[in-house]
Amino acid sequence: MSTSNHHGARQPSATAIGPADPKRRNVLRWSLGLSAGLMLPPLAGCGGGGDVSEVTADTLPEAPRIHARNGLIDIDLVAAYGNRSVQFAAPSQNVYPGASRSVNAYLRSYDNGLPAPTLCLNAGDTLRIRLQNRLPANDAKYSSLSFLNYQNSTNLHFHGLHVDPKEIRPGVYGDYMVDTPDAGVPPGADRQHEIALPANHANGIYWYHPHLHGSTTTQVLGGMFGAILISTPRNDFDLPDEIRERIIFVHRLNLSDKGRSDTLYDYTGNNNSGFVLNGAYQPTIVMRPGEIQNWHFLNADVFYPFNPVLDEHTLWHYARDGNAFPRQYRPVNADSVTRMDGVLWPGSAMYPGNRNSMLVQASKTPGTYYLRCAKAPSGMDPEIVARVVVEGTPVDMDLPSPHRLPLYNNYQPITDAELAQHGGKTRAVILSVLSKDSSLLAQPIPEGEEWFIPATDNSSLANFVFSTGNAGGKLATFQSALSTTQIVALNAVEEWTLYNMNGYPHPFHIHVNDCYVVKVNGEDIEPYWADTIPLAPNGTQDRPTSITFRSRFTDFTGKFVWHCHALDHEDMGMMELVEVVA
Repeated sequence: MSTSNHHGARQPSATAIGPADPKRRNVLRWSLGLSAGLMLPPLAGCGGGGDVSEVTADTLPEAPRIHARNGLIDIDLVAAYGNRSVQFAAPSQNVYPGASRSVNAYLRSYDNGLPAPTLCLNAGDTLRIRLQNRLPANDAKYSSLSFLNYQNSTNLHFHGLHVDPKEIRPGVYGDYMVDTPDAGVPPGADRQHEIALPANHANGIYWYHPHLHGSTTTQVLGGMFGAILISTPRNDFDLPDEIRERIIFVHRLNLSDKGRSDTLYDYTGNNNSGFVLNGAYQPTIVMRPGEIQNWHFLNADVFYPFNPVLDEHTLWHYARDGNAFPRQYRPVNADSVTRMDGVLWPGSAMYPGNRNSMLVQASKTPGTYYLRCAKAPSGMDPEIVARVVVEGTPVDMDLPSPHRLPLYNNYQPITDAELAQHGGKTRAVILSVLSKDSSLLAQPIPEGEEWFIPATDNSSLANFVFSTGNAGGKLATFQSALSTTQIVALNAVEEWTLYNMNGYPHPFHIHVNDCYVVKVNGEDIEPYWADTIPLAPNGTQDRPTSITFRSRFTDFTGKFVWHCHALDHEDMGMMELVEVVA
């Protein structure tokens, strides 16, 4: 399987254009209508290699990679502020080069890197991380809501991993995400994590980031995130060494004129940038004619979708959220990238938390091409996010057969019969941003509970309630005593339908157990596995849209959460507990 030849792309001229939507506060319109382990330089890669052109510099930054030794990575991870020079550009510039300016930013990050180290393990390995919080003391007075006054307390989530969510022994934690905002890891404190990957864990791309209710937004947007790349002893989809592997975090910076974004209120009032790739604005990626590379895109943005398309090329999409498609590639090109209506939703669009793994074969025609973010619901206008330069000595490479893609026993289709044999329980869950006076909420709101930001705080989020609940009941926020807890039996197989009452396609993310998505708006689709599911957009209270998935709640008991991965929505309460009981 190979792509066809292409002609070199024309380079559009740069023009002085303004931002299409510079303020994050405008987005509500969508809501409502390292010791053990081996560190290697990036190009050594978790299975990556390849030549670099001597003519054009490749400027896409790459994080250092730490490889497990003897089945173990054991590192310290330091969360702290640091100065970083960034190129800040208005979003939606569909030109190259886009107009930008250098800003001296003061941002939170891990190990003073953007992104943090990539952790490379095999299924069955153990990951030990001592999280060290070296952020400054919390400001206890910035918000009227107490749970928002811990912006420098933190914790650590292992996004997408099927691992134990509990405190596994005294003082040692798995993927523990049930801290209260005033707990977690406060400034100056440490926490020890130990993550034992099951021997049958799927290979693919995952990531780690903070997840303390009320402070997640500002910590992630500053750069507190890194990738986890899992291989398997079974060599599932073992790509040839000559195929270079790139891990590409995409997100928008959100900064004040002084290069800061310290609180949730700062975030909603500051300027958005264009997308940056591993922290770089419009970097250059160099490929040889005919070369194949393996790109893992991770959307680490707080709110916006990323919908990649490469001019005059096809991106061969083979996995979503670390889960390989069954013996097939899904082509992404100029013709297919906009196809996401109805049962095609969400197409190739990645909402916050999503990861897309794609093979790309460079044209045999040397030239300059552009990687763009195409338009998606709730996204900004198209923009050029990178320049791809094809030059040098051609290479003769063939795409690996999609028949080599792995089929995991634990990620086989969930049939009607399996669902019935394991209890057949169904749930209907609602996600909605509502006015504080909505009849869908418990009225009156219980006295003393913090459901919404008051107008006196002068925030664009004021008077909105970010709510969840079971269909047929009243909705509430996570911080309320009325919040729903979904109790699930160990080894149960369940079917959940998620209803969206807003225009924004809330990205539903559930911890520990992945989802087998089977319907969009009640219609059968070609099913797929994911851990982050953007809900069908354009729902209303009268006509909500829906997504239906099935899941196996296997291996682990304990409490964890599901939530909207638009992180300001999560911080304001669009989250619920799940408890798996034996």
